Parts: sequence; C-alpha cells; structure tokens
Amino acid sequence: MAKPRILVVDDTPANIKILADLLRKDYLLSVATGGADALEIAGSEHRPDLVLLDIMMPEMDGYEVCRRLKADPKTQEVPVVFVTAMSEVDDETKGFSLGAVDYITKPIRPPIVKARVAAHLELASARKTLAAQNKVLRESLAVAADVQRTLVPKAPTGLHGLDVAGRMTPCDAVGGDYLDFLTGDDFAGRGFGVAVGDVMGHGPAAALLMTAARACLRMRASRPGGLAEVVTDVNRHLAVDLGDVERFMTFYLLEVRGDAVSWVSAGHEPALLVDSASGTITDLEGDGPVLGIDADITFRGHHAPFREPGLVLALCTDGVTEAWNEQGEQFGRDRLKQSLLRHASQDAAAILEAVMRDVIDFRGPWPQKDDLTLVVLKRTS
Repeated sequence: MAKPRILVVDDTPANIKILADLLRKDYLLSVATGGADALEIAGSEHRPDLVLLDIMMPEMDGYEVCRRLKADPKTQEVPVVFVTAMSEVDDETKGFSLGAVDYITKPIRPPIVKARVAAHLELASARKTLAAQNKVLRESLAVAADVQRTLVPKAPTGLHGLDVAGRMTPCDAVGGDYLDFLTGDDFAGRGFGVAVGDVMGHGPAAALLMTAARACLRMRASRPGGLAEVVTDVNRHLAVDLGDVERFMTFYLLEVRGDAVSWVSAGHEPALLVDSASGTITDLEGDGPVLGIDADITFRGHHAPFREPGLVLALCTDGVTEAWNEQGEQFGRDRLKQSLLRHASQDAAAILEAVMRDVIDFRGPWPQKDDLTLVVLKRTS
C-alpha cells in the first residue's frame, strides 16, 4: 500500500527542513515555498493526501491558498492543517471558516505534529471509504427504486363503467407502501381488484417486505376463492415470513363487480365512498387485524352497493391522512373527505391530482415523512 503524500508549504526553507526530517520516514513528501507553487502541485498527478500550510507568506498567504484549494473540486476534500506562529482566536476562526481542519503552532513539537498528521490522514481515509460506500448505496437504492417503480402498475383503462387512477409516492428512494390493480387471470376472473397496503416503517427494509407481500398476494389472488379467503391465506404466509423480523402490514383488498363493491380490511384505514350528489361520505370499514402477526386469523368480507354514476371510491395509506404541517397538525380524514367532496365532479385522475395537491399545500415546507398512496375509482355508468 502506497504511503500517504503530504504537501509542506512554507516560504522559509528551514521550516520545510524541520517538517521534512520529521515526516519523510512515514510519508511521501512534496514541498512548495509559495502559494502558486502549492496550488500547482496540489492539482498535479502528485495530489497530496494532506497539506501542512504556513499562513504568513509573500504574494499569496496561506488563507488564500486554503480558499482556492477548497474551491477546486479536485482538491476540496484534501485536509489542510495550518502550521503557523499566528495563534490568536480570530486567526484560527478565519482558518476554520475557510475549511482548515486544524492548527499547529510554531515552534512545532514533533510528537504533536506526528499525532495530528496521523489522525487527520486516518479521518480523511475514513471519509473516502464512507463516500465510496455511500456511492454504492445510492446506486443500489437507485436500482431498487427503478425496480419498485416497475412493480407499481399503471391504472387500467377501458374498464366498463369505471374510471381509475392511482399513485404511490415513497418518502425515501424506495417505500413500504403497496399498490396493485388486479384484473383477468391475475384475479382469477373476479371483478376489478385494488390492493393497498402499508408495511410498518419505510425505506429499503419496508420495500423488501412490500415486495414479498406483493408476490404472496399475486400468487394467491390468481386462484379461486372469495376475498376473505385470499386475505386469510396471505396473512398465514406473511405471519411466517414476518415473524422473525417483528414487522406487520396493514392491508385493504377491494373488488368492484357489477354494481357492488366488496372489501376486506386488515387494520387499514377504511376506503371512502363519496356521493357528491347528496354530499355524503361513507367509511367502508373492516374488522380484521393487521397482517403478519397471527397466522390463525380468519378474515371476513363486506359488501356495499356501487351503482350510481358519479359515485367515487377513494383508498389511501396513512401517509395521506397523517401528513404533518409546521403547526404540528395532521391532514386527517376530515380534510381528506372535504377534499374529495370538492373535487368529486372531476374524472378519477383529476380527483387524485387535486387531493394530492391539497395534501402538499397543507404540508407546506414541512418534509414528507411517510409514503403516500392514493387510489380513486369513479363510477361512470
């Protein structure tokens, strides 16, 4: 492994000799007697791993050298240690404000110089390692985000009497919300299905569990049986998979068939049935616990009419209702219901956009703290 390279910058040759004699056994050395030479060496193929820099130099002082090093992308990560007789607080404050990492005062004490040089080189090496690891992590998360986006289906078109829109927006690169649409063979010839879930937490771990839940649901939903049987079987499998990691998932499976809607809820927020003509909203509540806790739970299905043109069904995760603003308030279900009533005369995509905009406007500058998922179904005939 190559020795670290140190650039010693001082306009007094005697000072350079003292530092060189002290460090040459353990490090490769470059020297410069002025600021211009120091910048040229720092930007060359012999770029240093650390700079020991005098402040009081003619033409270009150490402060200016440090400022230029930190302004250059090629050298801005190189640690700069001032070696100077200037030891006033204001001098040190100015140096730190320009990006220096330390001060060594003259006359130098060899053990102090060696200890601080070794410490800052070790810190710089750790930063490089961390930056490389972060780069790999960012690239991996970007790939994971691309994969997750491919798993979120586009809202189907051409459904008889039904207009559909849906969106899942993670708060991190990847999220733990689940959104799926089921038709045809995917849903064993049933009606049109919507699945929405929310794994506890968010980020990569939640995203992995969401993907496992998606695979489990899709495999089971493609076989015959009622909605309650589907959710009961999915829960049994997830309870085994999630038991060791102490995670759970809220879940809501909804089916529109003919002029009715059926659903099963596993600890999830109720879907909302919006009748803009009468100005009423009905909570389509369920009574099942969350998935992944108890493998022996048997879930029950529920049913309601869904036949009149203009009726709207909306289903979301708690990232919508629990969105916070700067005043410490949550968006809440009441605001969600008011938003849906205001926009219910529009088509499904426009309703979704308008409600999401209401959530974002409510949140203001406050950051998104959870994944956001919203599905809107509108009866057209």
